Amino acid sequence: IRPALTMAALVITGPSTLAQRRGTFAKGHASGARLARAARLASTPRTRPESTRASASGGTTIGADEMAKDASSAEPLIGINPDRVPMVEAVNRGETSGKFNWTKQWYPVAVIDLLDTSKPHPTQLLGKDIVVWKDGAGKWNVFEDKCPHRLAPLSEGRVEDDGTLLCAYHAWRFDGDGKCTDMPQASSKEEEDRVRANPRSCAFTRPCMEAQGLVWAWGEGGKEAELEARMTPPLLVPEIEGVGKNGEAPGGAYRNHWQVRDMPYGWAAFFENAIDPAHAVVSHHTLVGSRYDDPAGFNCVVERPMTAEAGFRCAVDPAVPPFNTIGKYDAETSYDFQPPCLLKIDWRHEEARFLTSHYCVPTRPGWCRHFVATVCQRGEGEKVRRHRWFKLNLFTLTSPAWMTHVLGPTFLHQDMVLLHQQEKIIARGDGQDIANRWKDEVFIPTSADKMTVMFYQWFGRNGPIPWDGRDGDAMPPIERDQSKLFDTWEMHTKYCTHCQGALRNTEALKVIAAAAAAGKAVWATCLLAFGASAAGAAAGAGVTPSLGDVIAAVDPSLVGEVFSALSLAGTAYGLHGFAGMFRSYPFSHAEEDIVMEGTAKIGLSNDGPSLYIDVVDNLLFGGNKHAGKKCAVGCECGKCSPFHDGIRSKPLDAFRKKQESARAAKEAGTPAR
Repeated sequence: IRPALTMAALVITGPSTLAQRRGTFAKGHASGARLARAARLASTPRTRPESTRASASGGTTIGADEMAKDASSAEPLIGINPDRVPMVEAVNRGETSGKFNWTKQWYPVAVIDLLDTSKPHPTQLLGKDIVVWKDGAGKWNVFEDKCPHRLAPLSEGRVEDDGTLLCAYHAWRFDGDGKCTDMPQASSKEEEDRVRANPRSCAFTRPCMEAQGLVWAWGEGGKEAELEARMTPPLLVPEIEGVGKNGEAPGGAYRNHWQVRDMPYGWAAFFENAIDPAHAVVSHHTLVGSRYDDPAGFNCVVERPMTAEAGFRCAVDPAVPPFNTIGKYDAETSYDFQPPCLLKIDWRHEEARFLTSHYCVPTRPGWCRHFVATVCQRGEGEKVRRHRWFKLNLFTLTSPAWMTHVLGPTFLHQDMVLLHQQEKIIARGDGQDIANRWKDEVFIPTSADKMTVMFYQWFGRNGPIPWDGRDGDAMPPIERDQSKLFDTWEMHTKYCTHCQGALRNTEALKVIAAAAAAGKAVWATCLLAFGASAAGAAAGAGVTPSLGDVIAAVDPSLVGEVFSALSLAGTAYGLHGFAGMFRSYPFSHAEEDIVMEGTAKIGLSNDGPSLYIDVVDNLLFGGNKHAGKKCAVGCECGKCSPFHDGIRSKPLDAFRKKQESARAAKEAGTPAR
């Protein structure tokens, strides 16, 4: 028996006018879907709050009172890691400036499990080139990517057998603390000791740490950086604490493999997109839903009010597809933005919970580095197995890292092809003013965009990002070369040891399959020649054997050999295509995608039963093997969080009660209290 996650089943909520509908993924049914959607919208009252004002000239039409009307139900600490509560409370009490400081923050820069320990790894942070490497003591370090001697890039150097980082220009060596340990150009030992004692001989180090499988770097260097970094807790996720090699976390939860990828659009574009529930079933058509059947209206209810240090948190009311089926709202979903780089999407069902943690790191203008991992916590019951959100996320828990990584672009490139151009259309060359340009350029007529508006409000007050690097703050132009835009090798594979290994194995299997196919084809040709020769000998000299005689004389195994040759050739071709996904994955919304259509066909992207999910769910969570285990400290599940009663969000519940009270008072003709 599984330990129960909830104290009570969630009452089904949602607009009664939204009838439950069966989804379709076939393009040919689009017209029928549009008719069904039109009928549903026609039967649904379409009212707009008085504070919402349409504007023909663009810009948000959600007024300030609309943005703040549910803040009275919000909780200022919901979703905050306990380690960061004192800092957030100090800001809320007005004891600090309240201005967000981008450089005095922790940022994840690499996934430890994916790195080659024998090499230095270049990346960027806030426009600065940095290098990540592991020293002889087994500690990961982060330096600015320049040697103090002549400023050559240390990322082009080597990690030597003695655990030092060697600059490939003049062979200066540095230990994990940044101290120069060898300077071969010195004329004597005394001169070397004297020069190495000079602080200017040291590498430009950054405070760094290892936590939850990631290497973290502080946003700046300098004399005070180490002390400030020690006083500032990073944006860790309590549910991920204590995850072992097999993915098991405290309390019987499971976490999938970290994914990381460099994306050719900026930090703001990522969060604008990721914090927007409405785009999911449209942009990710067939993968998580249907662009024709699943779009629906909803409210965004503030669960944590906006502050500089803590960001904000909102619940989706109701949690529309892909989080539920329209008309059957038995799960809740919250979006939690915590600056500078964390977004948690918290899906809670009475039988299970999925917490997806996205980190988006601003690397350079027009680019970001995206990290994501998901934790599943499981209670009793089997109804949740029919949920598409449960099925899609559970699939990633049991997939090997390389499989999760190589399939990542099937999801991420659906957004990327839009976001890469969108931010540049808005910025018009001035990426530093994108928050102000955004609110003036776009048209926001519905409350479904409320979280995106809140995000740009936060960014407008606390931005822009203080870029500091060789590229300046200029937004790059739109990339028209698709081979560069969809280059998965540069964005991921080249620094992922899992994917490099899988690519080598795939290429080897391709060669073996192609060679075997060629061998089978040669042997089939020989069998055919032997048969023709035997038929000719039987017919006698000067007589040409008939086709029937040749077929009769051919060895019966020829059919099997031909089939084997074709099968092996097809396998080699398929492996060639699969290997190509490690290098490039072009995508266009105007064309059908075989991988995404396949996801729909096997039933992962729509609600309903799945034998595969039944087996995986029993394998991970079946029986009582996790009973009695404690959750991680600070966990937000129904048993641990003071803000959730079972799986119900207390701020969301308070908001709904306030709405019901207002409606009842209006019907009775009395003022609401």
